[in-house]
Amino acid sequence: MSLKTTIKRVNLFSQGQRLIVIISSAIALLAMAILYYTPFPIVVFPVVILLNYILFRRILVTKKMKTIFTKSLKPMIWVLTGFFYFYSVYVISQTPIVIFALCIALTSLIYGLLCYLEIQPEPNIILDNVITIFFILIVTSLASLSVAFWKWPIALVMLILWIVNFLIALWWLLDFTNKPQILAALWGFVTLEIFWLASRWAVLYQVPAIPFIISQYSAIITALAYGWGGIYYHYKHKNLKKAIVAEYLAVTIVVFVALIVLNRWTSTG
Repeated sequence: MSLKTTIKRVNLFSQGQRLIVIISSAIALLAMAILYYTPFPIVVFPVVILLNYILFRRILVTKKMKTIFTKSLKPMIWVLTGFFYFYSVYVISQTPIVIFALCIALTSLIYGLLCYLEIQPEPNIILDNVITIFFILIVTSLASLSVAFWKWPIALVMLILWIVNFLIALWWLLDFTNKPQILAALWGFVTLEIFWLASRWAVLYQVPAIPFIISQYSAIITALAYGWGGIYYHYKHKNLKKAIVAEYLAVTIVVFVALIVLNRWTSTG
């Protein structure tokens, strides 16, 4: 490889990083302006979709629509979910503008990180696992808020919930499973069945002094994702041991016990 070629590749990589930072910052500023200063929060959706498309069309070598759509789908779903979640929390708890701006910035930061990971040749296992768990927590909490606060039809929420959880599981399983779509579909149905049961009542928990509302349902699903996902990951990599199984099961059990004994829950609906 010549020095000239090496310099070109370094410059292209740096340009891609700069584009991600610029688009992420633009999304954050525009989302803040739309969500906080206008009565039309839905406008943020076409803005994010357009900027997301422009970003991936610029940073990807191929210009095929299928590739652009595939690579950009995960970051786009995350940023739309994150904005809608933090906007819901802002409306419910009247979050101060500074804290709300920090939440928007956090969402855009994770968006930029996801964009960066999508263009890497090798997956980052640790970051991928952390973001996946956080993604599931936000998505499932938003599903509960959509029914309990926004009064969305349960059937519509269940459909969106299955699609998003299916995609999250699919993205996570792609790197080490031959037929990830089957397990991803099963995971989507597990989240759906538990949500249908939990929709009979809505138990929400407001984290003190933090603009963060999680539901009992989301805590259950996140604990299951962590426990089942961790065990399955080690099983597929042939390093599953009794100690690892005990660790993941212990965390899952602790969460379930905490949900039973804690009494600082607010029931609505």
